[in-house]
Amino acid sequence: MTNPKRINLAIAISVSLLAVITVLAVSKGAVEIDLLEMTGVDRDILFYVRIPRVLLAGLVGASLVLSGALFQYVMKNPLADSFTTGVSASSAMGAVVAIMLGFGAILPLFALAGGLTGLLAVYKISSVRGRVQPITMLLAGIVISTFASAVISLMKFLSDDAVSSIIFWLMGGFQSASMGKVMILAGVLLISFLVIRKDYLSLDIICFDDTTASSSGVNVARLRRKAFFIAALLTAFSVGYAGIIGFVGLVVPHVVRLLKYVKAAELIPLSLLFGALFMILNDLIARTVLSEGQELPVGIITSSIGGIFFLYLLIKRKKELFYFD
Repeated sequence: MTNPKRINLAIAISVSLLAVITVLAVSKGAVEIDLLEMTGVDRDILFYVRIPRVLLAGLVGASLVLSGALFQYVMKNPLADSFTTGVSASSAMGAVVAIMLGFGAILPLFALAGGLTGLLAVYKISSVRGRVQPITMLLAGIVISTFASAVISLMKFLSDDAVSSIIFWLMGGFQSASMGKVMILAGVLLISFLVIRKDYLSLDIICFDDTTASSSGVNVARLRRKAFFIAALLTAFSVGYAGIIGFVGLVVPHVVRLLKYVKAAELIPLSLLFGALFMILNDLIARTVLSEGQELPVGIITSSIGGIFFLYLLIKRKKELFYFD
């Protein structure tokens, strides 16, 4: 049974933490900004660079987390997210094709096409009689990621002029953030959340098995298609705007589950807030950890954290993390 007071308190604490980290993130960086005594240059940096970047980081974090949570629900696999299923790599392949062809304005559409193609391939390879085999899914995800990476490498080889910018973009970052991208991704995320919000109970029921879910009135095939499309859509826009940022959708939902928020009505809203918080914090570290204004691609930090957490799940906790108590 969901405890409204407990979940409301958790959301209130998360929102407060998010507000504090957001204020810290917009004031810290290569140029320190005193929000109470800003010069003209400080205002330009704040409104045209820092705020769009922090907002985009939060939205990408929330989008990747929602995508990962949906993959874990419908695949019944605690190790599923856009990175391990190969969707991120295949979306990146679509995005690089768009760059090579000069279609940067519609890059997210190419990323979506690539992501859906990769996801469909992984699903077909790893499913037996409609049931996804976890180990086969991981192997299929590795195969698709490897194939997509090979295609990307070939395109980088054929395009010497753009190779450095493609490599930096693939490592993930928010250097090209703008309010236009913020508005578009905010709209996509809001619509996705409102659509999936109606299926909280069905997502909880599908955790057991397809037969139980079907006998309870859940249209399993329809729910699975809807969740796959939304997860691929969110991944495509995130990859299109920020490059490949791995393991966010894997780490954050499991941290929320470890806090004993396992039902969809609790897990998804809290995961969105934690995802935004996690990504803004990682971007802040990426911008400030090196001296003299240099910055690390944020994907390096999230992949380092996620890789360790992934091993932890594989070795110790994968079963108890997914199923209800």
